[in-house]
Amino acid sequence: MKAIQTIKTITLNLLVLTFIFSSCTNNKEEIDLVLPTISEIEIGLHNNEIGVIGEDFHFNAEVLAGDLLENVTINIVQKSDIEYSEEWTYEIIFTERITDLKNATLHRHFDIPADAPKGMYDIVITVNDQNGTSLEEVRNIDLIDANDFPEVTPWVSVFSVDKINEDNPSGGWNNFYNNGEFRNEEEAFFNKDESIWSSFQIGDVKGNGIMYGLLIKKSYNHLPENIEEIDFSKVIVTEVVEHFDEEEIFILKNNKDTGHWNYGVPLQIGATEDNLTPTANAIIDGRAWETGTYYYGVVYTNLSYNRSTFKYIEFDIIME
Repeated sequence: MKAIQTIKTITLNLLVLTFIFSSCTNNKEEIDLVLPTISEIEIGLHNNEIGVIGEDFHFNAEVLAGDLLENVTINIVQKSDIEYSEEWTYEIIFTERITDLKNATLHRHFDIPADAPKGMYDIVITVNDQNGTSLEEVRNIDLIDANDFPEVTPWVSVFSVDKINEDNPSGGWNNFYNNGEFRNEEEAFFNKDESIWSSFQIGDVKGNGIMYGLLIKKSYNHLPENIEEIDFSKVIVTEVVEHFDEEEIFILKNNKDTGHWNYGVPLQIGATEDNLTPTANAIIDGRAWETGTYYYGVVYTNLSYNRSTFKYIEFDIIME
């Protein structure tokens, strides 16, 4: 009996050790899995989030795998709070020139099916990784007939950032970022007391509209796509530009109220107030400057035609 009891004890101990080892192994696998990422998303021509039924549609994104890319899927699905003439959904799966790669630029064109009902939809972008993880991003897309194409289709035609540093031998400033590229990836950061000086241009606008330049701590995960979504308790405003009663299509530039040939108002890193008008906000509490990664972007909404556009980049700010 004692021998049998000893065998039972050994067996039980082995089972416990196996369970512990298995649990540790599973936990390690979960910890080691890295999610894919997606950035630089463009929905429609000039990123205007419009798709013309029966015609070519532009999509662009930068995708990065945690391990290796499997595929990227796009699903256009109807919103739950909108009525449509009929039920409809659409899926497309991209594998060509991305499967088995670590990262890829996904620049694709495809036709919006001719049977799609008009209306505002969710466009769901899913990046699938070979390690079993996936990342989902949801944006808006307005499916319209060609005859309904809006006259006002705002888009970010220029997004350029300069760095003002009085100690810079080039004369106090240098080009930091210009339309998709950092001048020097190794120096893609701002130090305390340097100033951000930007050139923004929004194309194809008229009527009434407003544009904001925004600095936002990445930790807030706050990326407003129109001015109604801006939470001013989480953003530092670098500039505000408005236009009123414009009768002809034109390009809105952020030098509109500065008199400079192409640039808006500088904002010094470490300033006590931002450039929000008509009343500046004190940069205190949760918005206080700190070392870390920030989003920097431009957000524009045309109030007359209810059309918006936006663009963000990210870089580090060093306050030491």
